[in-house]
Amino acid sequence: MRTHQASSGFALLLVFSTLVMLSAIALTLAAAVGTEVRVAQDSWNVLQAERLAKSGHEVAAYLESRVLGSTTEDLAGLPVAPVIAGIRYRVTFDAGTTDIVLEGENGKLDVTSAKEDEVAAFFTAWTGDSDRGRQIAAAIADWIDYDDEIRPFGAEAESYLNRGYRPRNGPLGSADLHLIQGITPEVLSPAIINSNESPALRPSLVRFVAALPTGNRVNPNYASATVLQVIPGMTPQLLQSILNIRQHSIFRTQADFHNQTGLPPDSPLLTHLAFDRGNAPAVVTIARLQDSPATWIERRTQNLSPRGPYRKALWLVERHGVPDQR
Repeated sequence: MRTHQASSGFALLLVFSTLVMLSAIALTLAAAVGTEVRVAQDSWNVLQAERLAKSGHEVAAYLESRVLGSTTEDLAGLPVAPVIAGIRYRVTFDAGTTDIVLEGENGKLDVTSAKEDEVAAFFTAWTGDSDRGRQIAAAIADWIDYDDEIRPFGAEAESYLNRGYRPRNGPLGSADLHLIQGITPEVLSPAIINSNESPALRPSLVRFVAALPTGNRVNPNYASATVLQVIPGMTPQLLQSILNIRQHSIFRTQADFHNQTGLPPDSPLLTHLAFDRGNAPAVVTIARLQDSPATWIERRTQNLSPRGPYRKALWLVERHGVPDQR
């Protein structure tokens, strides 16, 4: 009898152990399946957001025929509403919304056209080091000038001997930045910066430096604070005023800028501002799904030929997505 009871007890223990093991395996499989489902859903959401962003560009192309962004634009009968008239519009789709933002490369700093001290001011603010800012500005100036005479703090052919190339000695190319002495991966790459409120992600340098010549004027309607703050004559008060005003309206002309900000109409600062989209207009679409925080941003930049208004080509496409953060 005792032998039979011992055998039964051992069998029950074996069954119980087996059930525990099977349960653990089942839970592991369920967790793995759940993870795969979430990953697949996230990927599908990002794909949908990407498609919405592309659809936004198709809508923007059509809206050119309705003079989108002008004072005579015609949005009648369309699922398009101005968020900030003249610059930002929202298109409603079944799957979500897409914002269309009208801007241009002249919202960035053109280091080819800017004066060396302006470039130095920008890189001083960017790196937090005035000596380094001056050295980078001088190296850029030597890179784009047409001689081999090195300027103070600059870099000409001799400085690049161990790299296997020479300065371009011409207009800055779209892929030149990482080649210039002083512009290291640390300078080019995104970084965490500490603001007064909380740490924030600073985008890559290419988001602030124009990839082709645009002139020495920037558009205050969409230029970043990083670029605006180094304009000669810009004060913290005027910068904040610009950032506040453009949350709900745009500056269409110099007179309009003067009226909205109170800047004197004869201020030299106005010579550094443009109120059109320049020779490289861009359209940014920001797509958001209805039931997901997944976001996709696509920026398309055109290069307008000086030969005529109908000679234009898609010059640059930039894309990036922001996955679900649930």
